[in-house]
Amino acid sequence: MKSFFAPLIASLVMATTVVAAWPINEICPVDAKAARPIYRIKTAEGPVAFCCMDCLTAFEKSPGKYIVIKKDPKK
Repeated sequence: MKSFFAPLIASLVMATTVVAAWPINEICPVDAKAARPIYRIKTAEGPVAFCCMDCLTAFEKSPGKYIVIKKDPKK
């Protein structure tokens, strides 16, 4: 029975981590293009995604300059 619960618990923890790390936006706050979850950073509001590495770097340098539009939670 123990051999059944250990993998089950591990998979639940990993699934929760993936959902919690999903970006809060769908549009890049720098270029207004479609955001790609591979390019993301953690912020106080949650992970923010960008369209490319250049936009991520620009946001890191001056985050107050850009507005992050959160995606609709109803979708």
